[in-house]
Amino acid sequence: MWPPASLATGVVAAATLLAGCSASSGATAAHGFDAPGASVGQRIDAALPGAVTAPVLVASTGRRVSLASLSGRVLVVSDMMTLCQETCPLDTANVVAAAQAVERAGLGSKVEFLSISIDPRRDTPERLAAYRKLYAPAPADWLVATGTSAQLASLWKALGVYIQRVPDTPPAPRDWLTGTPLTYDLTHSDEVFFIDRRGHERFVLDGPPHVSSGAPIPARLKKFLDGDGRQNLTHPNTHAWTLPQELQVLSWLLGHRIPAGSN
Repeated sequence: MWPPASLATGVVAAATLLAGCSASSGATAAHGFDAPGASVGQRIDAALPGAVTAPVLVASTGRRVSLASLSGRVLVVSDMMTLCQETCPLDTANVVAAAQAVERAGLGSKVEFLSISIDPRRDTPERLAAYRKLYAPAPADWLVATGTSAQLASLWKALGVYIQRVPDTPPAPRDWLTGTPLTYDLTHSDEVFFIDRRGHERFVLDGPPHVSSGAPIPARLKKFLDGDGRQNLTHPNTHAWTLPQELQVLSWLLGHRIPAGSN
């Protein structure tokens, strides 16, 4: 479930203010690549707090990883849960497509895409592995991870992501993996964070994306979408962010053009 647009916008704005900085007026990186404009997302330059970089998370493979351990790479961090019916499958489709484009450009060792759960109670490493498998062939530079409730609550609070548990509306949807009726949902804001090689948050894309044909959603998750999710997919908001915009941010941070190409 997705919070009202005004609430989501306020959350991201609050995150920027809490970071202690505002959007820079400069438009070009040192390598000559244009920074995305204000109509695409929010440009930031703030060091990440320990609440974000220190927690040791568990990936779907069982690998233990923290943002601090990935320093020296550009990081793309997105919030998600495997039982989201409105936005997460769309976000993940664009994130995976971007990771595939980065690998095609020969830059896979310089970028890590990290989708982190907001639902640690249900998103075990085993569930995350099943979710990741749906996006096969999953790119090597894309990790899906979870952690303890305390770790993730602290991490997402520090990044300004809104999360609220609510009961599911009858009739209860059924888990796409197990078929079990679901008892609750998580209303949450939807962001993709871009972190440079210094460990500074540099850009945020907010809200459900526009998903192009180059970023297909797995059939099983497409079927799991509810009415809002199908609306987000077939009739995206005019301000929805796109895969080319995501790649523009990465090209700017890496100083290397990354074309969308084809899968």
